[in-house]
Amino acid sequence: MEPDSNIAKNPPIEALDHFQPNGDRDSLDRAIFFATATAALSANILTNYIRYCLATQPDDSSFPTREKTFNQAAKEILTINIWLTLLESCGEVVPEWYRTFTHNAFRAADELAKEPAVSDVFETYPVEAGIIATLQTLSLNLCHKLDLGASRPEAVLALGDLIFDSAAQRIGLLEFSLRQPMLTLDTWVADLTNEAFSSI
Repeated sequence: MEPDSNIAKNPPIEALDHFQPNGDRDSLDRAIFFATATAALSANILTNYIRYCLATQPDDSSFPTREKTFNQAAKEILTINIWLTLLESCGEVVPEWYRTFTHNAFRAADELAKEPAVSDVFETYPVEAGIIATLQTLSLNLCHKLDLGASRPEAVLALGDLIFDSAAQRIGLLEFSLRQPMLTLDTWVADLTNEAFSSI
């Protein structure tokens, strides 16, 4: 990971001003879509991380990840992904409409998965220290929770790298959620597959 290098590469949120939601209800609906799609992305990242860690194991089918543990880890990644999207798409000034959209996305994330709460995730990780410190701490913490530390030497920080390298997907989902008609978004959610991500 290079310090915050992915922020400057992405277009500023002002480029999407023309596509800002048309009122509170539209903002909420689009934020719900964005949170739902980002949740799927987060679960994919976590699944890929587990597969990466177990690639050297003779029988990775025996990995005892409980559904609750996986879902809680995915919720932490979802929260950080929404936060990263904000940092990657904005400068120091966040337009009010986008602030509302992001707030709605965090609310939707808590509806999608109750534990841990978004507020608890932000209390756990040093977001004030920046992207790199946050991702490293997240990676270390979830590696421990998933008991993957002994799987391979790179396991402790590999998750942070996977999340960091997903910037283009995060921005793609943001742009998709703001540009597309709601009917398209509803249809997309109804058929949420890995192919949907690659089509953005």
